[in-house]
Parts: sequence; C-alpha cells; structure tokens
Amino acid sequence: MNLLGKILAFLLLLSAQSLHSQTFTVHDTFDDNRYNWWTGESGSGSQYIKGGKLLIDIPENGWIISITPYVEFEKDFKAEMTFRQTAGLEDNGIGLLWGYSKKEKDENSFTITANGNYMISCSDAEAGKKIKGVEEWIKTDLVKPLGQTNHLRVEQVAKTLSFYINDKKVATIPAFHWQGRGVGIASYTKMKVEVDEFDFVQSNLKINLPETLTKGLVKENLGPAINTAADDLMPLITADGRKLYFGREYYEGNAGGKEDGEDFYLSNLEGDKWSLAKNLGSPINTTDVNNIISISTDNNLILFADGTKFFTRSRSEKGWGESQDIGLSFVNEATHFEGNLSADGKIIIFTLKNSDNLFYDKDEDERDLYVSIQDRFNKWSKPLNLGPTLNTALNEISPFLGADGRTLYFSSNGRPGYGDADIFMSKRIGDSWTNWSQPVNLGPEINTQYFDAYYVLPASGDFAYLVSAQNGLGKSDIVRIKLAKELKPEPVVLVKGKTLDAKTKQPISASILIDNLTTSQEVGEAISDPKTGDFQMILPSGSNNGFHAAAAGYLSVSENMELVQVDKYTEIQKDLYLLPITIGQTIQLNNVFFEQSKSVLKSESYPELDRLIAIMTENTTLEIELGGYTDNVGKPSSLIALSQDRVNIVKKYMTDKGVPSKRITGKGYGPANPLVKNDTEPHRRMNRRVEFKVTGK
Repeated sequence: MNLLGKILAFLLLLSAQSLHSQTFTVHDTFDDNRYNWWTGESGSGSQYIKGGKLLIDIPENGWIISITPYVEFEKDFKAEMTFRQTAGLEDNGIGLLWGYSKKEKDENSFTITANGNYMISCSDAEAGKKIKGVEEWIKTDLVKPLGQTNHLRVEQVAKTLSFYINDKKVATIPAFHWQGRGVGIASYTKMKVEVDEFDFVQSNLKINLPETLTKGLVKENLGPAINTAADDLMPLITADGRKLYFGREYYEGNAGGKEDGEDFYLSNLEGDKWSLAKNLGSPINTTDVNNIISISTDNNLILFADGTKFFTRSRSEKGWGESQDIGLSFVNEATHFEGNLSADGKIIIFTLKNSDNLFYDKDEDERDLYVSIQDRFNKWSKPLNLGPTLNTALNEISPFLGADGRTLYFSSNGRPGYGDADIFMSKRIGDSWTNWSQPVNLGPEINTQYFDAYYVLPASGDFAYLVSAQNGLGKSDIVRIKLAKELKPEPVVLVKGKTLDAKTKQPISASILIDNLTTSQEVGEAISDPKTGDFQMILPSGSNNGFHAAAAGYLSVSENMELVQVDKYTEIQKDLYLLPITIGQTIQLNNVFFEQSKSVLKSESYPELDRLIAIMTENTTLEIELGGYTDNVGKPSSLIALSQDRVNIVKKYMTDKGVPSKRITGKGYGPANPLVKNDTEPHRRMNRRVEFKVTGK
C-alpha cells in the first residue's frame, strides 16, 4: 500500500473509532449554572454564579465544592481551572479536586497558596505519604500572588498523573484511587475566590447510541404563547397532542406572584399554533409549589405527588374535584421527585431515594427508577426497583413511559453522554418490569452539554416535547422535536369519541373499561367528560380488544376492535350510545364468542359476561331474556338447536356466578331476525350473536 493509501486507511480507522467513542467534557465558563453547582449561603460563606464567574466567599474552615458528572475511574482524564484569589489568608490551599466522596469525606487534590506553595494530596493520606512530593507543601515561584490569575491542570495518562501550574509541569507521580465521583474545587481556609473556568475531560467513553440514528433533527421553540422570561418546565402533552400542560416557576402570573415556586399552565393547539397559556387556577394551583406528575389519557384525571405519596383530582361538571390519596406511600429521601402515569392508568413509574436503591448511599442525593402496579381491586403495589439495567450509582430522573407501555424514556447522569444528564430510551422485555434492553442515548441532536430531561410524547410519537436552556426566550423553554422512527415507541391506536344517551343524544358521564380479549385481562380504563361526554383511550396495536362503557341507570354497551393487523399509529372516532334501562330494551353482547359450530364459550367472552353479571348484581330487580342467533348456513332445525345450546351455556355461566336463575330466561332463534343479509362472511359473522332483552326492572 502506498503512503496515500496508508494515510487514508488511518483516517478511516479514526473515523470508525469515533462512531463508538466520545469525549465527555465539562467545560464551564459560568455563563449559567448548566452543571448544577451549589449556590447560596451557608454559615459565614456563600457561593454564586454572576458575570461569567463562580464567586466564592469561603469560611474559615474551608469548603469542598464539587459536581458529580459521569466518570469512569480507570480512564485517563484532564481537569483544570482558571481562578483568582481576591482576599483572605495566603498560607493555605485552593485548587482542583477529583475522586471526592461525600460519604468518606476524602478527595484527591492539587492546591496552591497565594504566598507561593503547592501541595498534592491523596484520598488515602497514608499511602500518599509514601510517595515523594505528596502530602507536603513544596515552595515554587510559579504561583502568581494575591489578586492575580492562576491556572492549574492535572492530567492522567496511562496511570500516571502530571501536575501543572500556569502551564509549567511541577510533578509526575502514579495515579491515585478514586473514592467517589466528585470533581471540583478544594479550599482549606478563609478566602474570596473568583473562578473563570473549570474543565474536566475524559476521552474514549463509549456512548450507547441506536444502531441507526437519523441526523438533522431540529428543536423548535414553542414560542411566546408558552415560553416566558421565567423557567418554563415540566411539559405534559395529552395523548392526542392537542393540549400542553406545563410548570412555570417564580412568575408574576403565578397564584403567589414571583415568590410562588411553581404554577401549572395550559395551552391548546389551535390549528398549527399554540394558544396563549393560561394559569389553571384553583384548586390545581396554590401559593406553594404544585407538582403535577401526569394527565390521564382521557384528560379527566390529574396525578399529583408530594414526594412521599400520590393523589388525584378528577374532572366533574363543576371543575376539578377534591384531592384523593391513591393509597400508595413510600419512603423517599430525595430532594426532588418525578413520575409518570402510564397510558392505561395502571402503572406509575417514579424516582426514589431509599434503602432499596441499588447503590444506596445516605450521603448522596441519587435516585433510582421504581414502578407500582394497580391490581384489579384498584390497590397499588409496593414500589419495585426497575433493576440494574436501568439504575446506576448516580441519578435516574424524569421517567416517561410511551403509550405502548413498553418504551421508557428517562434522564440519567450515570452513564456516558454528552453533558450533565442525558435522555435515554429502553424497551421492556416480556411482561417483567425488571427486564429491559440496554438504554440507548438519544444522540447529540437531542442531548446537549446541559441538563436534559422532562421528555414526553403524545400517543403518536411524532414529536417529543422537552425543556431546553439553549437559545430561548427565558431561563428554560419548552421545545419540541420531530422524531425519527428509531426513537419512537411501538404504534398504538387512539380511540376518541363521546358517550351519549342513545335516545336523547345528550352527553353522559360514563366509565369505560378496556379488556384484552385474548388474555381476558383488563388493560385500561377511561372516564368521559361529565359535561361533554368526550373520552379518549389508547389500545395497543397487534391485539384484540374489547371496551365497555357503563353509567348508572343505563345498560352498558360494548364494542370490540381487532387490531392485529395495525402497524402504524391510528386514530379512530367512535361514539358510544348507552340505553336507559327500560323494559323491552335489547342490547347486543358484542364480545361473547363460541368455538366454531359449538356451544363452547371462548375465554374472550368472560369479561363481557362478567360486566353483565355486575349490572344484574347492582340492579337486583332486573330481569332479562337471552337471545341466541346464527347465520343461515345449515339446516334451520340444527341452527335453532345450536343457538339454544349457546343461550343455555351463557345462562349457566351467569347462574354459576350467583345470578338467580329465575331472573334469566332464554331462547334460541337460529337464523331468524338477521341484522344484515347473509351474503358475505363478515355479514354472516354479524348475524352470529347473543343479545339480551330487559323483561323486568
């Protein structure tokens, strides 16, 4: 191979390697607080970010000032800082630290004094004393005096540390052990310091990206109808993508004015523009911080959290009702808290810090992802840790479960990424809640060097809504980004409609339950709006589902949808008409099925019949006649006998479940009274049915 060929091959090798490894960089010039340094006052000291500087007033006993980016302890790194001591004692140290453990109260450090000394310290002080030039002050003329700017750098290459003062190497020693993940600034005496820049770099960290990653994704700011000069955070998009709820912090329009930590607002998508966001008002917003976790798929329930429990408010004809504790409580030691209600309303995924965390450390504010599952008695299970595939020794935050119930998005700073915290995606494997695919980073067009979190999607998965601190109208803005296929959940079906009185066509409030007819399990529920009758619910594609609407004083109505062939997001409009309970009223049982040409009930029929049993249990004087019908294929006498046998088996199922036999009569009508002509197989299927007629109430 000639020289040009060798060069090209080398460049191709470098290019290929870059696809699998990245450089993680903290590069902070303190234009903002993107890396979440602590700010405030403590005792006689203070720390603030202002004018492109970290301003530190250090108390007499000194401070450890650290952040905890993702690091891999055995990998090479570079840490450096540019700073100026403006006041205070000149005979004790200020400088870099790495490997800091809050729990062990140990760190490695490289510090200087304004009067011209430096010290290299090891977290294992006894081991450090055995290394020449460690754990001792060494005089140097490289340090610039009080009031002038100094630059410190520590580099680790091939397990060897090199130390620089103002770009001059002063020492080379073997690498130190990392006790913890903290990197930052060590100061050991009373002084005032201005830090202009802090950097921490680790190369060749593998970021786990999707196998294919579409380029050209663009973040679109939602504009001044939603975003303000304040922090606009915590977007919650409804399943149909038409309503956006979000939080706004310390804003003059909040219930408590600018001192109010957070209120929630609502904007509607009108055509292709978002309406001016309006404060949700009382009782949703108070003068305190209001932590909304989720909006239900039907838009008629809001889930709140206060850090140790969940509670809900349901929509009524007069507005939002009283708060109701859902009965799920837990220990939570974390300062912050996020969660998400699944599309079917049966799952809550949330973040906690307690002794069940996989890497629990009482001194570190790190959170794990947990799940709680609602059973058929509406009881919520004890929180279950989602396991080591998802949870790391650092923070997992802001979970969002896609409408498919299998695709989880969350933010983490516990794995390689592009900045402080990145957004990841993982798929649930099988029916377990602790078996997940390896999380993939959503890539550099979604993730940034900032804190990236609060990522949500409508049922379609077409757009993701998230918070961004880049190029916005205020501190933090809500943006959206059109997603590529590889970043979407599996497709679902969104069913929208109204629940109506079949006679008056007026809206009524009804509860709607969703069953998987293959497994005979209830897989979701919805409530229609008490004023308008509007409802919406999500059905998984690739399944056979039945849904059932019920309201007091009405006969329940059921429908089924065969979605096995659906392979893309679909919206279906379906109004449900409920009939008042009146004598002579006939209702078709759409989800009662038999084996071919037999009077053997299929298990898919059980949820439908159980609902009818519940109606008769609630209405103790209700009497019915079951009617069985067939198509016209076969001898009429045989068809009448088959329909009668099927009626008998349905009656037996109901009486075995406790309905008195005298309240149920039945007759097989065979091919009589067809709903449609028996001219096609779909039409014949419609004519093969079981109905019931109200004969007494």
